[in-house]
This record gives sequence, C-alpha cells and structure tokens, in this order.
Amino acid sequence: MNWDSIQTWAMTPGGIAVWLTLLFGLFFGSLLINVDRRIRLGREAALIALLAAVASASRVLFAALPNVQPVTLFILMIGLHLGARRATAVAMLTALLSNMALGHGPWTFYQAIAWAAVGTSSAILRPLLVNWDGTKVRILPLALLAFVWGFLFDWIVSLSALAIYQSFEAFLTFIIAGLIFDAMHAVGNVLFTIWLAPSLHQLLWLHRRHEAGRWYPDLPMDTIERETRMAESRAEAYRQEEPLAGVERLDGGE
Repeated sequence: MNWDSIQTWAMTPGGIAVWLTLLFGLFFGSLLINVDRRIRLGREAALIALLAAVASASRVLFAALPNVQPVTLFILMIGLHLGARRATAVAMLTALLSNMALGHGPWTFYQAIAWAAVGTSSAILRPLLVNWDGTKVRILPLALLAFVWGFLFDWIVSLSALAIYQSFEAFLTFIIAGLIFDAMHAVGNVLFTIWLAPSLHQLLWLHRRHEAGRWYPDLPMDTIERETRMAESRAEAYRQEEPLAGVERLDGGE
C-alpha cells in the first residue's frame, strides 16, 4: 500500500468516517485532561453526546429545505455557554452522525472544521453576545454573527470542491453557483436565532448555573460574579431576618 492509495481511500465515505472518528476521539480526549473526578468524565460524555444528537436530528429533520438548518445556531449557543472545546467536540460529532444519514464525503471534514470555528467564535465574542451578568442574550449581535457564518460556513465547506476538482477555477465556479444557497443559509440562521436563541440561552444558562462550582471550573467571569452576588444577598437577607443568628448564649443552651 503506497501513499497514493492511502489518499484515495481517505477520500472514500468509509475512510472519512474512520479518520474523522479518530480525530473526534483526540478532541474528546483533550476535554478529559486533568480530570480528577470519575463522575465528571461520564457527565461530559453524556452532555456532548446529547447535544450532538439534538443537533444531528435537527439537521436531518430540515434536510428537505436546501441549506436551511439550525445546527449553526446550536453550535453558536454551545460555544457561548460551554466554551470552545466542548463546541468543537459537538461540532465534530454532529458532522459525523448527521452525515451517516445524509451521506459522507470530503465535505464531512470541512463541515466539522467550520462548525468548530463557529463555536470558537461565539466563545471568544461572549462579552458582546450576552448582557453584563450573562442572564440575557443579545439577539441583534448574535443574529449578525449567525448571518455572517451562513456564508463563511458554506465557503469553508466548499474547500472540499477544491480537493476534489484540483482546480481553483472550478472552486470559484462552485462558490458562485452556490451563492443563493449561502444566502438561504444566512437568512435561515437569522430566523432560527430570533425563534430559538432566547429559549436555548435560558436552558443552557440554567444548566451552567446548576453546575456552577461543581463540574466546570472554567466558568465565565460574569457567571462567577453573579453567583457571588446572589450568595452575598442571601446571606444579608438571612442576617436581617435572624438578627441574633450566630450569637452564642452565655448559658450554653441552644
């Protein structure tokens, strides 16, 4: 077996499924570095698998609509709340799972890379996408980011055409011919953002708050500050209701 035959096999659906699975395994393994509690390992795996299953199902569900699906928004929200590493893991698993139903090809790798970049961008731009305490999502900047990624995602995936045809002219033709579908993806992202983003934000924010201080040591600063203020407020309210709380009786009674 020579290098040319390996390259040919790597571009077949079976080859793509194999090396993408290995690549996902490496990324997933990176999530578990420095894990000191075995229970966290199971929770991480379950969370990533659940999110990827939902994203994959939504993509297959909307397959009848050309290039209109909510996966890009899902990955944006995952990156926004759970960070770039988990968004990357979900992105790769979503590309792998959904293409088992829709068809594997060289585009699978580029879809995984593009969705990983989507999640990374929302993690980096988090201060612009949520309010000061992280309780509300800013729809306008999120919709704008989703719109831009409608085009960027498709252009990254179109690099698979360059790998197939080995011609820059064919690649440009492919890009131009697909502009209408890129626009449909971008507009669909905006509509999904308006429709689903508030609910997804509330769900993921409540999840992060529930897990605060237990399984995620890398919480966003706004969440940490909010939890600290809430704890101080509860303590102050308790002191006002029980002014003698903490005062020892001289007779040693309860």
